[in-house]
Amino acid sequence: MPAIQSVSKQALKTFGANTFNASFEDNFAKLKSLVDSISAVDVNLDCRLLEGPISCPSSRHMKKPPISYIKVFENDILSIGIFVLRPGAKIPLHDHPRMHGVLKVLKGTLKLQSYNLLPAEGGASKETRGARKRAVLAEKLPAVLVNERDASCVLTPDQGNLHEIIPVNGPAAFIDLLAPPYETTVPNSGERSCHYFKETKLHDSRRQSTPNMVALVSIPCPREFGSEYAPYTGPVLE
Repeated sequence: MPAIQSVSKQALKTFGANTFNASFEDNFAKLKSLVDSISAVDVNLDCRLLEGPISCPSSRHMKKPPISYIKVFENDILSIGIFVLRPGAKIPLHDHPRMHGVLKVLKGTLKLQSYNLLPAEGGASKETRGARKRAVLAEKLPAVLVNERDASCVLTPDQGNLHEIIPVNGPAAFIDLLAPPYETTVPNSGERSCHYFKETKLHDSRRQSTPNMVALVSIPCPREFGSEYAPYTGPVLE
């Protein structure tokens, strides 16, 4: 069985109906181990995408989007996609509402800046409080550099749930597993939408309890976050 098919099969087993039980941690660990071994060859990544021209063939004045997205697989349980980031591109700071994620670099080097959501003041839920004030409190984690030789990176509903992704010293590509996908339903909250943020420092006593505490203010999707779709040519997933 092709490696990417093994990943998909294990991911569906991990996140399928009634799987968030005592066996979840074991299944998730198996999934991460499989993703750790995934390479650009396993998904037949067209490395020419990393070298994309700065303008479209049809017009010298139309710049090629800085990011290409390859949809590998998606259903209501899981999405698997590949992002190709050209030099100067970045995926802006964003969240993953009640989602798990596994990210593996396929080419190049990425800088990941992640954040942990912190409990909102006054006992309100993070989602409710954040929606009302359009800001959330978060712990800023140390930035990490990862490349194709490194293990995969993980996010959960509580750990590293917000992050920004920047290629370092050239283009980069990574495969991204998310469960559940965006635009599915969050129980009692509505649609699972992606929200974008900018960091704002706190200058009061709240920083004393958590030195790396910051405020993340909700913003519209940045205009420079442009992308195009590219075809997936690897093993078929079902």
